[in-house]
Amino acid sequence: LSLVKLHRFPWGGDLFSSPCFLSFLLVQYNCIGKFRCRSSFKCIQKSARCNGVFNCKEGEDEYGCVRLSGKKAVLQVFTSGSWRTVCSDDWKAEYGNTTCKHLGFSSYVSSGYLPVAAVEKQFQRHFVSLSHWLSADQVTSLYNECTSGNVIILKCLACGTRASYGPRIVGGNASSPRQWPWQVSLQFHGHHLCGGSVITPRWIVTAAHCVYDLYLPSSWSVQVGFVTQQDTQVHPYSVEKIIYHRNYKPKTMGNDIALMKLTAPLTLNGHIEPICLPNFGEQFPEGKMCWVSGWGATVEGGDTSDTMNYAGVPLISNAICNHRDVYGGIITPSMLCAGFLKGGVDTCQGDSGGPLACEDMSIWKLVGTTSFGVGCAEKNKPGVYSRTTSFLDWIHEQMEVWFCRDLLPKERHLEPF
Repeated sequence: LSLVKLHRFPWGGDLFSSPCFLSFLLVQYNCIGKFRCRSSFKCIQKSARCNGVFNCKEGEDEYGCVRLSGKKAVLQVFTSGSWRTVCSDDWKAEYGNTTCKHLGFSSYVSSGYLPVAAVEKQFQRHFVSLSHWLSADQVTSLYNECTSGNVIILKCLACGTRASYGPRIVGGNASSPRQWPWQVSLQFHGHHLCGGSVITPRWIVTAAHCVYDLYLPSSWSVQVGFVTQQDTQVHPYSVEKIIYHRNYKPKTMGNDIALMKLTAPLTLNGHIEPICLPNFGEQFPEGKMCWVSGWGATVEGGDTSDTMNYAGVPLISNAICNHRDVYGGIITPSMLCAGFLKGGVDTCQGDSGGPLACEDMSIWKLVGTTSFGVGCAEKNKPGVYSRTTSFLDWIHEQMEVWFCRDLLPKERHLEPF
């Protein structure tokens, strides 16, 4: 680590003073009900996390202390044992760029503010004002109200937009170019195996069961920006790293989510665009019509499709999906269901890992990742998806780890896992 400490980052300071330092401290240790110090075997109370004091050996308890919440992407920080909404008082524009780095984004679009009354009620209490940004000398002031009457909102990436259109997919329709620009085909030794979703120019979200035991990056390539599998103009992107959730359970399909990091960034051009991640606490109501897409089979047991298909499916509550006549209690809070109980429209083999995309105020968000089902489009067996909001902490942690790793000189790279 002494060699790394000497390296200076673009924003000034060395690795240990940067927002990236804590990303490297990933020593495995289990602390039930407490915060795990990854640089040692020490466990601390959760209330000591993000309090501006380095309680762990290397200060990793001050890591992962920011999030974007609700439909408006309200900025919150974890301090004094709870999440607090950031007031616009004392806010500086440069804090936005730093915040996005904490979330693992290499990009930053803008920060702004909204009246307190314009955000969800759960974010209208417990406020904080920042005068330094998440460092050892962090200074925060806690409030029950914002003096300015405004809270900070943040956008790290331009995402979730596509060209306008009219009105594993069974009962679906053939897609048009630019219609689902975040949909990717994950090719294993040159053959389509699963779908995935572009969330940044370097990151793809997919299902853990697609890559479990097949995690050699050189075996995979990513194709995106096309509709027909036989399109000879498609440029394959190589994969640098595959990360599936450490708690993935193949037997129960729990935590069925994975990330692929591309060797080089995608070129965003209308045919290729990222879909937005939802924010913490964001809710999508039962019955909301969302959309699935992919090159999966159009009949159960059939071959994958040469053409990308898509279909609309309504969200189903976990209570209904866990009914004894549906999935009988196996659907966990980190899963969600979508489809028609009467059958007829569903994802199918080859659609795994692809997006369940929902439009909200003209912005498309990745609400789920195709995980499993029973058959394809069968009665009382809707598609089951990994619920994105349940994995935001994990996604942002992996993105930050590898964002920071890329900033180090190649000869000084540290393996975070």
